[in-house]
Amino acid sequence: MKAIILGIVQGITEFLPISSSGHLVLLQSLMNVESPGVILEVTLHFGTLLSIIIFFRKRIVNYLTIKKLTLIIVGTIPIGIIGFLLKKQIESLFSEPLVVCVMLSITGVVLFLTRTRLKVKRELNLKTVFIIGVAQAIALIPGISRSGLTVSTALLIGISREQSFEFSFMLAIPALLGAFILEFPDITKSSVNYFQIISGAITALLFGLFALWVFYKSIKKQRLHYFSYYLWFVSVSGLLLFLTSRSLL
Repeated sequence: MKAIILGIVQGITEFLPISSSGHLVLLQSLMNVESPGVILEVTLHFGTLLSIIIFFRKRIVNYLTIKKLTLIIVGTIPIGIIGFLLKKQIESLFSEPLVVCVMLSITGVVLFLTRTRLKVKRELNLKTVFIIGVAQAIALIPGISRSGLTVSTALLIGISREQSFEFSFMLAIPALLGAFILEFPDITKSSVNYFQIISGAITALLFGLFALWVFYKSIKKQRLHYFSYYLWFVSVSGLLLFLTSRSLL
């Protein structure tokens, strides 16, 4: 049951612009929900990675060219550098729910900026993908949504809605694949519950596909800013609950 619940949370929050890391930190802090553990984390990452591959199965082939692979590499450079240089500092923020609440609110503000009809005036090139890549690197901070910030940044600099959505998740493939590869060796150090692994992966896959579909429809219908209201609600509620629980101690 735990694997299924975490699979649902992972599948939905990983792709909707509401920050999976932020939700995990708040759940752990306010509701005493324990970390899923290395094996289950690897499983959930694998499930969400599969959902991207399945959802974009026809478009991924178009990125198997030197030009587009170069764009993905350039877009991935910032997160590689920031992740390597500031790994400890970023990890320390996962124990700071107040910071996460503020970051959720900031994500809401960025999403809200996309509510107006934005002009398409740029194409994906080395400069624009690097800017989007910087946005992805900033999203290493818990509470900042990776999908929300990368798509919003692309829209705000003039990339079309279709390309913004598509390239955001093309960038997610090496990021998720890297996380999966880094965590995979640790599986051999623990006992494996195959039912937990299979149920978690399938749940993350199915709900990941659903979240991708909802996100795509939201972008097409220019309703990305609707998620802002949810993020602000969670941010304020989280702050109030955390401060209240703190005062009672």
